[in-house]
Amino acid sequence: MVEPAEIPGPVPDRVKQDALDKIVYQIEESREGSNCLAYCPELVITAFGDSPEEARNALRAEISAYLEDCEELGILDDVLIDAGFYDNDEVWMSSLVTPPKEPRITFL
Repeated sequence: MVEPAEIPGPVPDRVKQDALDKIVYQIEESREGSNCLAYCPELVITAFGDSPEEARNALRAEISAYLEDCEELGILDDVLIDAGFYDNDEVWMSSLVTPPKEPRITFL
């Protein structure tokens, strides 16, 4: 099962907005024996839990900690771009969740 997820993200240096800054990524779920696995393919982060909800919550916590570390190091924008995210002027959107639109080219 694949589910887009939103978490409040750290404010990127170039965007100074409060509640609108978010990072939208994909969560894939599966079972490994009696445990549930949640995986974010864009950031290559995995978490486990006894239930799907517990695995998703653990994954969100891991992603949040990782992105906070990236922000502290000043590399958040680069990490997100390298992972296939794009800034759509509202959120950092994963290209796996919603592919970016083709640019409009105008010839003069």
